[in-house]
Amino acid sequence: MNKEKLPFEMPSFDLTGKVAVVTGGTKGLGYGIVMALAYHGAKVVVTSRHQDDCDAVAKEVEEMGGTAMGIKTDVQNIDEIQNLVDKTVEKYGRLDIMVNNAGVAVTKRLTDMTEADYNKVIDSNLKSVYFGSQAAAKQMIAQGEGGKIINMCSIGGIKGNNQLSTYGASKAGAINLTKSMAWEWGRYGINVNAICPGYVKTALNAEQLENPKFKEKTLKGIPLRRFGTVQEIAALTLFLASDSCNMLTGEAIVADMGATLGGNV
Repeated sequence: MNKEKLPFEMPSFDLTGKVAVVTGGTKGLGYGIVMALAYHGAKVVVTSRHQDDCDAVAKEVEEMGGTAMGIKTDVQNIDEIQNLVDKTVEKYGRLDIMVNNAGVAVTKRLTDMTEADYNKVIDSNLKSVYFGSQAAAKQMIAQGEGGKIINMCSIGGIKGNNQLSTYGASKAGAINLTKSMAWEWGRYGINVNAICPGYVKTALNAEQLENPKFKEKTLKGIPLRRFGTVQEIAALTLFLASDSCNMLTGEAIVADMGATLGGNV
């Protein structure tokens, strides 16, 4: 089709000239997101708690022909979050896309959870989103060109969870926080959205998800009868980060193959 004959200009997934930060970007969903954003032209800053891991993923991006650097960051620490944003701007001159992906889970019964367990999960999954987004938004506001903030949440934040009470509470908080951020920062052209994945197969959980007994039982409750993939969440993140998604803000997109639909499937 001749693009010149289109009656209007179509938005693009091209991120050339954009700078993105992906927390927890060395494994699982974060790794896939780093690769997707880099492939589509963004300069990507990769974070995790280990500099060697950050550097290894950044090197992969460079070998792919992209641009990246790694910055060791403990997202539970506000000073380290600010350092992440400062170093990103020092290196690349700006920040356009913030993906708050890092998080943890502690699997215990409510009666067995300790205060240390609680603090670890809440600080990793909620506090980090609050202050990571805050630091990113301040920079985006100063730039005066808007931006995209994407918070990785979970269907655990919209339904009850057996032995994952604190995880679910932290993700529910992050979903609500996404809406408040979208309301406050919309005037600056900043879009804030959340992604709520269901079961997504990664290297970290592949053994559990492929256990025949667990797999058969779990898939019975999923209308599409399959687990998600890292690539699919990466593609959804790309959509939210791109100009193809400039109208959407304050939303929590459920990507769970229909698992939370309810009913008999």
